[in-house]
Amino acid sequence: MPAIVVLGAGVSGLTSALLLAKQKGNAVTVVAKHMPGDYDIEYTSPWAGANVLPMSLDKDSRWERRTWPELRRLAAEVPEAGLHVQTARVLRREEDVASGLKAAFVDGLFQLSPWYREVMDNFREIPAAELPRGIHSGVEFMSVCINTAIYLPWLVGQCARHGVVFRRAILKHVSEAAAMSHTGRQADVIVNASGLLACRLGGVMDRKVQPARGQIVVVRNEAAGIMPTTSGCSDGEDEIVYVMQRALGGGTVLGGTYMKGNWDANPDPNIAVRIMKRAVETHPELTGGKGIEALSIIRHGVGLRPLREGGVRIEKELIDGTWVVHNYGHAGWGYQGSYGCAERVVELVDEVVGRTKRESKFPSIHLRAIHFALDVLNGRHVLSKLIPPILFLADALLCALIIWKVPYTEIDWIAYMQQISQFLSGERDYTKISGSTGPLVYPAAHVYIYTGLYNLTNEGKDILLAQKLFAVLYMVTQAVVMACYWQAKVPPYVFPLLILSKRLHSIFVLRCFNDCFATLFLWLAIFSLQRRAWRTGAVMYTLGLGVKMSLLLVLPAVGVVLLLGAGFATALQLAAMMGLVQVLIGVPFLAYNPWGYLGRAFELSRQFFFKWTVNWRFVGENVFLSRGFSLALLGLHVAGLTIFITTRWLKPARKSALQLAIPILCGKSPFTEQEQRALSRDITPRFIMTTILSSNIVGLLFARSLHYQFYSYLAWTSPYLLWRSGIHPILQYLLWAIQEWAWNVYPSTFLSSGVVIGVLASTAALVWWGAREDWEPKRALQKDEAAKR
Repeated sequence: MPAIVVLGAGVSGLTSALLLAKQKGNAVTVVAKHMPGDYDIEYTSPWAGANVLPMSLDKDSRWERRTWPELRRLAAEVPEAGLHVQTARVLRREEDVASGLKAAFVDGLFQLSPWYREVMDNFREIPAAELPRGIHSGVEFMSVCINTAIYLPWLVGQCARHGVVFRRAILKHVSEAAAMSHTGRQADVIVNASGLLACRLGGVMDRKVQPARGQIVVVRNEAAGIMPTTSGCSDGEDEIVYVMQRALGGGTVLGGTYMKGNWDANPDPNIAVRIMKRAVETHPELTGGKGIEALSIIRHGVGLRPLREGGVRIEKELIDGTWVVHNYGHAGWGYQGSYGCAERVVELVDEVVGRTKRESKFPSIHLRAIHFALDVLNGRHVLSKLIPPILFLADALLCALIIWKVPYTEIDWIAYMQQISQFLSGERDYTKISGSTGPLVYPAAHVYIYTGLYNLTNEGKDILLAQKLFAVLYMVTQAVVMACYWQAKVPPYVFPLLILSKRLHSIFVLRCFNDCFATLFLWLAIFSLQRRAWRTGAVMYTLGLGVKMSLLLVLPAVGVVLLLGAGFATALQLAAMMGLVQVLIGVPFLAYNPWGYLGRAFELSRQFFFKWTVNWRFVGENVFLSRGFSLALLGLHVAGLTIFITTRWLKPARKSALQLAIPILCGKSPFTEQEQRALSRDITPRFIMTTILSSNIVGLLFARSLHYQFYSYLAWTSPYLLWRSGIHPILQYLLWAIQEWAWNVYPSTFLSSGVVIGVLASTAALVWWGAREDWEPKRALQKDEAAKR
């Protein structure tokens, strides 16, 4: 049983102790001069704000990348830990950008293209219209604020729960800690988390460590859920602006300063006044516009951040015969890097005690390789961003290989060309346009697109050119899909599923179905909506609907997204615009035979052939063709949508479906202007994608008949929803593989059709249960109440 002594009870020491104690067999003792509950200038952690504002450069971002998921989880699932969600707002002043951001007090936070845009939830660039005067640019993202007075004792409790013993002591030399283990024997490893005192501790005496003095004012006033920070201020290069409201009544922290080398423990009253003035200017709701006189001060505080030249020190060193693992020098990001750094401490301790050699048949280099691979695949490494482009290039080569080696399969292409020939000959009556496989049953946008293909491919005779064009279409769609996934912060390990489908490649480059265009427009709509380009998203969606009415399956979700994200009035305008677009693209046919066009292009009661069905073959032909079966599926579809709408999609509104429906039916918005602004921030890229794709999966589950080309709507939907369901990655890949097998069985069988329905049903149920976080309101309830007041 390794005996480990952790020197220091700040956030770095306590987190390291906790992760070490969670490993079976470790006997962990925490030795410190100061413990949670103490307030001393030497003890930094209680004075911290504290929140998550990513500060490192990309190359050193590992610690913060790995810590954020755990802090986010604690805020969502462990309220007693004292964390809660707030929106961070990072503003870059025009003068700071002009000077190259040299005055910014951190390296990575204010970068114009920060690495954390790929990590932090709900990341968005702030539109110019929302920026205060004098601000060049800014970003917002989901963050957390930590009530240190609650979180530090909570860490102590978690440590104690896992057997950690706490001892107070004042040590002059780091090696003295070796005799402090509660086991009564010499410690095998010392973890040095002494923070700022590392510059004075014997055996360490790190002259690179110096204080970065931070002065704050803690007030009772509330800050409405936004934590702003700017790249500088006019009061001096070592003064900064930030505001953060702590959870569970911890007050609001106003800051601050970043004074390197300053050991002064006493608050400066002049600085305090400047801090308060800056805070009420950036956050007038603190006092209702009444100035600093209306601030209710709890206390003034000074903390000394442990700043280290060259950055944090996390490494092992042999001192006086005992291995010491160092973990200090975090400056102002100790909390937001705590778990990542503690994980590295555990790795180094394992190396010291030889655990990797005793408990694994692999040498440590293999374990490091495994950790490296997991970091890359889970988006925690700088190389993670290379996976999508590499897969994209591989997919392009695969498409070329398929066209070169696999024979083209004729299904609907000739029929499309025959129908277009009749259209070009002047026929405008939809009921009279048909081809070898049946009548024209698609909306007008289909006709226009295939008219272009008709002309490009020599009246459809140049099949090879058509395949190449569809390969380009496939790659464009793939690029948009990957962009949507990236905006939703999907980890790289999911991306291979986007390029591995045999059936999907067949639909595009071997069959040339019109579903391919509808799919592209669907993903363009999702991408635009994720970017909050509501009008563009609505146009892309209605154009896709103009190709094939299959996109009606996601219409309810698109409506919810527009209502919550853009607001009632804008959503109403966009709905009218979408309807107008449908009318305009159908004008040539509506003018000649409107009912014929609508009846063919948007026929909802169409009878499908049993022999082509992929999904319901196992019920038998008599049941499949019966009206009762059709009505049952319709009822189940409505019920499924109702469940998702009422229990998931509308959650950010904090109102029931009835509370929303009554004002809407009266032609009024169900939200005040202030509610709509706050609500709109919750309509994140992930919310949009999960909502629209869950609508898609419910629609496909209860569809009367799915043909093979319908897999184009499913192939890029399933990987995302299986990931959001939260099931293990192995199960994600397994369910995807089973689904892919079923869609490649031709003709479908009792078993394959049952698998199709089973996987669709499982995916819908799993995402309803596992993706609840995507639909939960991000704003704290007390902030809403404060805003109303």
